[in-house]
Amino acid sequence: MTSKEYKKEIIDGLLKKYNIRYAKNITTNRRIILKPTEVYKDYAKNNADISEKQGINEAVSVLTDMGFITADYLKFSDDIEKIYLSEEKLDAIYEYLKEEYSVIPQSTISKRVHEIVEKYICTGEIVNKYCESILAQIEDPRCILVPEQIEANLKMFSFLEKNKEHLYVREASVLVYGDSKWFENNNYEEVCTFMRIATGRIREEGERNDAILSFFYVTPAEQEIFIKGNWGIEWDQYALDTSKFQGGVAIASSDVQSIKNVRVNSESVMTIENKTSFQRLKDGDLAMMYLGGFANRYQIEFLKKVISDNTNVRYYHFGDIDVGGFLIHKHLCRETAKKFELYCMGIQQLCDMRFRHCLRELKDNDMSRIGALMDEPYYDVIKYMQEHNVKLEQEIVSYYLGKG
Repeated sequence: MTSKEYKKEIIDGLLKKYNIRYAKNITTNRRIILKPTEVYKDYAKNNADISEKQGINEAVSVLTDMGFITADYLKFSDDIEKIYLSEEKLDAIYEYLKEEYSVIPQSTISKRVHEIVEKYICTGEIVNKYCESILAQIEDPRCILVPEQIEANLKMFSFLEKNKEHLYVREASVLVYGDSKWFENNNYEEVCTFMRIATGRIREEGERNDAILSFFYVTPAEQEIFIKGNWGIEWDQYALDTSKFQGGVAIASSDVQSIKNVRVNSESVMTIENKTSFQRLKDGDLAMMYLGGFANRYQIEFLKKVISDNTNVRYYHFGDIDVGGFLIHKHLCRETAKKFELYCMGIQQLCDMRFRHCLRELKDNDMSRIGALMDEPYYDVIKYMQEHNVKLEQEIVSYYLGKG
């Protein structure tokens, strides 16, 4: 490092210790001390890099002349023993950092953050939780806060909590920031992650982080409900008979909202995890729906309508015989408040000789999540999977089901 870089390193090290003491409200006459080995760990060693030591010594000499620090030296040596912060020079130090390194003083940042928080707090539950987390971080001098980013996040949280209009992500971005790509390019993952924390909607394995936005009427693109089989869907002005479409149909999420009635003209409804299996199955006695993984908000909304309008049919779920597949089923049952029976997801399929060459070993990730499934209706099949170290994808099962 250069002498200039070492000057900043020394000041940063001293101010960090000062801020920790200040945050803890510690009253003491002890001075803030930094040892040169905290800047360059080999400083005191015989084989230390001479150029590194000289850089530190020059930086200390300059900062001492400026009155920002004082230093103790080892007897009969030019080696530095301790570096002390001149606390009475704090204002001058902050001004120097601002002019020389474009560093804004922590006190200025803290004041600006408090002003931002005061403007937004008490305007929504998620906003409040975010404000509380930021105020807690202010007390920790190790946290680096960026006021502009905090305000940008709060703008989006506030907007999402109040939003009741169906929007696409880029529409939300332009409404909040005046730029259609700003949200995705700057704080997209940060906002989605905190929204999950604040609402308690933990991200399931394989689920997109931004799926949380759909609960606030915002989607990356138009969501579609894929169904096939014998369904009757009715709106105010028209009705749809899906039995005429062998490959099924897709209903846009915007149209799901206005459905008046869903009629299942079959004995059973089946949700299907993977698209290949959805496309393969042709059973006319089933009204099928493609999930694609964890059911999103619009799929759940549609299924709740189906369940409400069709109380006498049976409900099944068909997916991979692995931890992820069972977690998808568990999530489906929880979100719809309906018990979906497992379809071809048991020991029988794991023992089927036709599928033997497709059995795969459990991975560490499977073992770490398997504890969440040690209850009914998964216990027996999970126990078998553990004992035999196997799992199975549904595509091979649906292939043979499709062949009749």
